[in-house]
Amino acid sequence: MANAPAQTDWVLVRRMMQAAIDFCEQVETAGYRETDRDAIAVVNGQAVSVQDVLTSAWTYPETMRYAIIRRRHQTDDDLAYVPETARILTAMAAACAELCGAKPGIGEAAGTADMLRWFEMHAGEMLKAALATRP
Repeated sequence: MANAPAQTDWVLVRRMMQAAIDFCEQVETAGYRETDRDAIAVVNGQAVSVQDVLTSAWTYPETMRYAIIRRRHQTDDDLAYVPETARILTAMAAACAELCGAKPGIGEAAGTADMLRWFEMHAGEMLKAALATRP
């Protein structure tokens, strides 16, 4: 099929997102506070601050994004538009980011249960039903 879309490596996407979530959880459970930024550990003979680690944890994915974009370009796999699935991931990640450091119950009060229920119980079925009617 000449028009068949490439398949996303969802296993890799999940691993990447899970790694970020797991690290963020480690930051919080370790009791990190802003005043800890200057705390230093020696790793392989080099002084590394908490701020170094945290900055790397967001700049590494940013850098990886551009590496992926460059690789796609080099292999003639440029995006003509932002895929809907990419928009969904970006929007959900942004919503999740707003929960970081939020008071308990904020997500529930904002209606996350309704959104999750829609994704888990309705979105996929509605999509499949609509696609089943295409010629």
